[in-house]
Amino acid sequence: MTKAGLNNPPMAVPWYNRVALRLSLSIVIVIIITALTVTSLILRDERDTMVRDLRVRTRQLGEIMVRQVIEPMLYEEKFTLHSILKSYLDAKDSILIYGSIYNKNGELLLTGRQSSYSARIPVLPHTLATEPVFLRDIKIQSGMAVRPADFLMPISTPRIGIIGYLRLGISVSPLTNTLRTAHRKVWIATSIIAFLGILISLWFTRILIRPVLLLNNAARRLGEEGDLETKITVTGVGEIRELALTFNHMVLRLNDLIARLKKAQDNLVRTEKLYALGEFSVGLAHEIKNPLTSIKMLMQRVGEEQEPLDDHDLEVIVEELDRIDLTVSRFLQGAGPAGLNRSPTDVNQLLSDVAAITRRKIEKAGIRLESALEPQLAPLELDSASIKQIFMNGILNAVQAMPNGGTLTISSKITGAELHCLITDSGCGISPKNLKYVFDPFFTTKSEGTGMGLAVAWNIARQHGGRLDIESHLNQGTSLILTLPYD
Repeated sequence: MTKAGLNNPPMAVPWYNRVALRLSLSIVIVIIITALTVTSLILRDERDTMVRDLRVRTRQLGEIMVRQVIEPMLYEEKFTLHSILKSYLDAKDSILIYGSIYNKNGELLLTGRQSSYSARIPVLPHTLATEPVFLRDIKIQSGMAVRPADFLMPISTPRIGIIGYLRLGISVSPLTNTLRTAHRKVWIATSIIAFLGILISLWFTRILIRPVLLLNNAARRLGEEGDLETKITVTGVGEIRELALTFNHMVLRLNDLIARLKKAQDNLVRTEKLYALGEFSVGLAHEIKNPLTSIKMLMQRVGEEQEPLDDHDLEVIVEELDRIDLTVSRFLQGAGPAGLNRSPTDVNQLLSDVAAITRRKIEKAGIRLESALEPQLAPLELDSASIKQIFMNGILNAVQAMPNGGTLTISSKITGAELHCLITDSGCGISPKNLKYVFDPFFTTKSEGTGMGLAVAWNIARQHGGRLDIESHLNQGTSLILTLPYD
């Protein structure tokens, strides 16, 4: 994972990808599909049952009518046959819409129909059945007018056999109306049950998903806002409840871990301070020891050889004491912030002054001095003595880096809102290994020196709101770059 990926918070989940929505939609779809499937099966079974009942009722009606018309047919009493047929057609709630009686050869003897039935009665088939048969079965088509069922039943006696045929037209409309009413009631009941089921399921889903949403919000606050006081109310059952308890326990452990890390960090900072103090003390003691050794040797000579101090000895003691004073001053300046005495300062003039002071040393080392200063540079509010110390340290270091001569260039240039002052030499350069330590206190590669010069210079640049950088390439040269605000 990249650093940018670690810093950027996770994006919010789109509404169409949320678990609550997907779970709710899944439940609704399952309930609707289940309701449709169950309702369809119920209506199909209801239709098949009613069709089967109508067939049975038709057979029973045919058997009753056959028993009643046998005797009138034997005596050819057409009026009686007509009366019987008409009584069934005119009966209340009759399912017959027409009726016909044929002789055994299939010739029509008489027929009757309800006044509402106007369709033509189809002719008999050429081959007549010896058993009851539906010439046109019961068919139901939703939303369309259906033709009546056509039922043919032989009229027979045990002794004579078949003496004729009874043909009945069975109305399907009552069955269709009954099924239509049943469909409407079933669909209404199914819709109500499905609606209530969806509401109840969504309510249970909300109860189930609410702890997960609380956990998600708490995790977001913990991850994005760093709210270590985040806790969630333990709700739900089973794994959901266990997840909430685990999250709260994790927050407690995280708080404890962070407290331990802070304590360890404080201890580490304290240790680093003590270590830095130790290094500071060791460096200061080492730098003071050499002058004190010289003074001690002179004092021992006076005590052992009873030889008085001459003017030269006194000069040595004064020089060594001045050296101690200078060393202590440098250490104190590098160890803590110092007050700055700011005043309008011409940086170009300051560079030229330092170059003039060190010119004899530069020429003695066989070094050619070049300058490229920014013209018409406005004065800056600086502590001139401190900035002068940076330039002095940089030039002296450059001279020491060119024991066999070379070129020393001092320059200044404005880039945007910054002023860059450069001291560049063509000397031996600094190795990459040592380059990263040059601003560390007490770091030096010279046999003589405190290792505090660049550390003090870096601190001075920082106090002025600027920075101090070094660019160096081994055996090619080094540039000391002081950058100051210029606006």
